[in-house]
Amino acid sequence: MSRWGGPSGCSFFDPDDPQRMTFTKRGTAITGDLFTLSHPRLALAAPFTSHVDVLYDGLTHQVLTAADHGAFNYANTTGEFTTGDLRGHIIESLDTVSTQVSHRYQAVVVSNNGALSTHSYQSASQALALVGALAPIRTSLGLIVDPDDTVEIVSTARVAFTTDIGVLELAPLTTEIIAQLPDWSGTRVDGGQLYAGQFSDQAPWLTLVTETTRVVTMLGNEIDPDDAVAELSSLQARWTS
Repeated sequence: MSRWGGPSGCSFFDPDDPQRMTFTKRGTAITGDLFTLSHPRLALAAPFTSHVDVLYDGLTHQVLTAADHGAFNYANTTGEFTTGDLRGHIIESLDTVSTQVSHRYQAVVVSNNGALSTHSYQSASQALALVGALAPIRTSLGLIVDPDDTVEIVSTARVAFTTDIGVLELAPLTTEIIAQLPDWSGTRVDGGQLYAGQFSDQAPWLTLVTETTRVVTMLGNEIDPDDAVAELSSLQARWTS
C-alpha cells in the first residue's frame, strides 16, 4: 500500500478513535488539480482515470490520463516517440460506426506512475503534435498537462474510478458543473447534499455535492440503492484547483 496516489490510496487510523480506520485517496486530475476523498468504510484503492476535452487545430479532442499504464492495449503499436523526458507509443486501429470505418491514431505517453492518451482521426503526425502542445508532466501523483497557447481546455476535468458501490465520477464545482446540478433541494448528509435519480435507461444514480466537488455515482447492477445511500452519505470529497 503506497503512501499516496491513484493506484492504491491510503488507510489511516483516526487519532481520536484508534480502532476506526479511515480510507483516503489523494490524486491529481489531468489539469493538475488536487482531489482528496476519505471514507470510514468504503475502499478507495482502485486506479483512477481523468479526462478533459481540448480544442486544438480547430478540432476537439479528448485527453485521458490513467493511473495504471496497463489500462491501454499496445498490441497495434506502429511507432514510438519521446516528449520531454517521457516516452510514448503510436497505436493504430480502425473505428467502425455503422457502415463508416475510420483510421484512428492514438498517442500514449507512459511513465512509471501513469499514462496519458489522446488520438486523431487525421494522422499520426497530428496526434504527435497535440501531445507536444499538451506538454505532459510527470508528478508523484500521476501525469498532468501544461498546454501551450495553441491548446484550449474546453471542458471541466473529471476523475473516475470504481468502488464497491459502483463507479464514482468527481468534478469541481465550475460554472459548467453547477449548471448541471439537479434543480431540486438535496438531502443534507454528513458529506454534503445528496441527490438521487435515474438515467434514461432506468439505471439509478446518486449525486453527492460538497462545498467544492460533485460526485456522481453510477450504481453497480447488484447494489442495493439504500446501501449505496448509506455509504455515499459518509464520503468526504474535496477538490483544490
